[in-house]
Amino acid sequence: MHCRTDIKRSVKAALAVCAVLIWICMGSARAELVDRVLVVVNDDIILLSELEQVMATIKASYEHQGVSIAEQMQLLNEQRPKVLEKLIRDKLTDQQVARHKLTVNNEEVEATIKRIRDANNLTEAEFRHAVELDGMDFKTYRKQIKDQILRSRLLNREVKSRIVITDTDIKRYYDAHSEQYAGSTKYDLRHILLKFSSAGDALQKTNADEKIKEIQKRLDEGEPFDKLAQQYSDAPTAASGGRLGVFGTHLLTDEIRDAVKGLQPKQYSAAVETDQGYQIFYVENIIYTGGKTLEEATPEIRDKLYAEGVDKKFKKWLEDLREQAHVQILE
Repeated sequence: MHCRTDIKRSVKAALAVCAVLIWICMGSARAELVDRVLVVVNDDIILLSELEQVMATIKASYEHQGVSIAEQMQLLNEQRPKVLEKLIRDKLTDQQVARHKLTVNNEEVEATIKRIRDANNLTEAEFRHAVELDGMDFKTYRKQIKDQILRSRLLNREVKSRIVITDTDIKRYYDAHSEQYAGSTKYDLRHILLKFSSAGDALQKTNADEKIKEIQKRLDEGEPFDKLAQQYSDAPTAASGGRLGVFGTHLLTDEIRDAVKGLQPKQYSAAVETDQGYQIFYVENIIYTGGKTLEEATPEIRDKLYAEGVDKKFKKWLEDLREQAHVQILE
């Protein structure tokens, strides 16, 4: 059975090659061979000229970007096998478009071109010129747009319509990425620092104890934190009223995080003994950002899972199509 199938495919490939050779030679007994079959894809063929046309468009784009000749050659050599594989995939896809009898009319093609032109704020003349700068005549561009629309319809039929995202899928993703949707908390902080060395004498420590108690008493009586920081703090931030800046909780040391935990804006901590000395922290403001409930995150997660599902299923669909097809590259 497999043998008969292979023979049938070989005959089809041979007939396809013969057909293109006859087409090339028709019209003149002295006609020269100016093209050749590059790939046989089931009952269709890809000509060398088709590949060269795409490569010429890519080359024109590189020239427009000012890429050097040497770099162009390297990039084009890298792109060539990728372009050929895309032509094969496109041919397979187009065969499925024909199999399902999908169509698109001229009005739809023109409407799509107009949307692209309007999105780029170009007149019709400017748009045509831009297409030509990319090394493509407008007739070829129009056909390319038509093919893209048809392939998109095929994608909807064969892939997108089969993607189902359930509420369970969304909840599972939300729970697995809880840190992404939990948001973040940032503290705008000031501080007062009274330095003393743990290796210093007892008198230095006693003086620091008395001074920090005095500062706390004056804060409790309502004196402004920034004024007391300017008066007492040993830190370089004293001149700015002890201003430290804005920090996410993940950037705070355990000591500072514990000190400000539970504080509201305009509140200050108890004195904390740190490696630098005594410190009192003041919360200027608390900034909450990025948090989303499951309900709020659902549309975003659904779109993400849908796009991932389409991409995965489309790749698998193409791989299966390629595997089942008769593809012969004639080098």
